[in-house]
Amino acid sequence: MKENKKGNSLPTSYNSRRDFLKNASLGLMAMTMPELPDIFDNTKLGIVVHSYGKRWHATHQSSDYPAFSDASELLAHCHKIGAGGIQVGINGWTEGFCHKIRDQRENLNMYLEGSTGMPKMTSQLPDFEKQIILAKEAGIKVLRTVSLGPRRYEAIHSQEEFLAFQKQSILMLGKAEPILRKHKIKLAIENHKDWRSDELLHLIKGVSSEWVGITLDFGNSIALMEQPKTTTQHLAPYVFSTHVKDMAVKPCSEGFLLSEVPLGEGLLNLKEIVNTCKKYNPSISFNLEMITRNPLLIPCLTPDYWTTLEKVPAFELSQILTWVNTHGRNLPHIDSLETEELLAREEINILTSLTYSIKHLNL
Repeated sequence: MKENKKGNSLPTSYNSRRDFLKNASLGLMAMTMPELPDIFDNTKLGIVVHSYGKRWHATHQSSDYPAFSDASELLAHCHKIGAGGIQVGINGWTEGFCHKIRDQRENLNMYLEGSTGMPKMTSQLPDFEKQIILAKEAGIKVLRTVSLGPRRYEAIHSQEEFLAFQKQSILMLGKAEPILRKHKIKLAIENHKDWRSDELLHLIKGVSSEWVGITLDFGNSIALMEQPKTTTQHLAPYVFSTHVKDMAVKPCSEGFLLSEVPLGEGLLNLKEIVNTCKKYNPSISFNLEMITRNPLLIPCLTPDYWTTLEKVPAFELSQILTWVNTHGRNLPHIDSLETEELLAREEINILTSLTYSIKHLNL
């Protein structure tokens, strides 16, 4: 047996952890591919570009895990591993590229969802409409967006600041809606660690439009003291798209750590969430967002966290902390992985999730 840098044993049949992870990913790919149908099925699990955060526009040199320079390369790879489609940012696309990826998507019998920024001020509306037009040229029918971007408890530091953000978001969504209606493109706002469910519903119900709905992220709202089942029950009737993920937790002195893990290895009732989404939107796309990264700190036991969350009932905090303390476990960290190991780990996480989705979620 060889030993790695930490002194842990490695199998003699592999020269390094890199070889072990590479062979494991190839094995998972072989397991996944034969079980997939040959024709397009929009219930096949797709891939969010963030799942490939280590390869997207990366500068590394790797023959086994090359970087993706654009959505076309990402789409081709996701087809190779058996995914149903992709959700990817459309910023910077040209009309020519839109036609290219539209034809590629059609030839591969895959779906394509876009991701774009939400206009923050009136002067950004013309650029927003250009993005909408390009999305339509590419054959995209649903665009995912976020209202804030950063996490609420890290970016907003007073109740007054949050109320101003909320007011501006409602205003700009009202101005964006006629553009969406004109071009018949649906905008799906994500619960992106910025809105709790009731706040996000207030936002979209304010415009009351068939072109404005929600991207349901299965795990994000845990960071705002919401149980996944509660989030699903509130948001599923308005869902246009999804970020499918499984989550694990670990208590710490400031609150808890929250981490994406491969589907089936975490705490979420994935089948229940998937079935609830299908109940309200049978044609919905399910997009895997398996981000390979260190756990996120949710500092819910610090005063600053509560600056904009004072209305959250104490029993909801109690429920989350009880859940965390009951199910806490060691979480994956990536700090010790070298580049090639990290790329392999990312691929394994995605392939493991695809395999689980086929066997257990009918995706």
